[in-house]
Amino acid sequence: MTGEVLLAAGYVLVLLAVAAGLEVYGRQTTSAWASRVFAGYRRAVPDAPEPAAPDDWPHSEVGRFHRVVTLFISVVAVVLAAAELVRHHRPSEAALLGAVSLPHVLLAVSLARKLRRAPFSPPE
Repeated sequence: MTGEVLLAAGYVLVLLAVAAGLEVYGRQTTSAWASRVFAGYRRAVPDAPEPAAPDDWPHSEVGRFHRVVTLFISVVAVVLAAAELVRHHRPSEAALLGAVSLPHVLLAVSLARKLRRAPFSPPE
């Protein structure tokens, strides 16, 4: 097995960790009043403003943004693994590249389905 294949497989795994981190980060609340930073202020001020609703723009689009970026990362990882598979196609190299790109394929399919089903609300 060549070092180029090992380097590409390692890079694809790093991209998987980045994609997973972005997906988790995209699920976090975007309301400033729900954060820990303003917890003391909320307790100290009796008439704190109402928190923004999750469906108000831009809060409603944060999850979609992170999903699109994660989908792009997964597609880049699959293309990188496919390019390495064209260059190096011994059975052991093909098995390694297939194994590291399979989670990206599954993630990309899942994200594409979620993006198609999610409602889109452009700002007014």
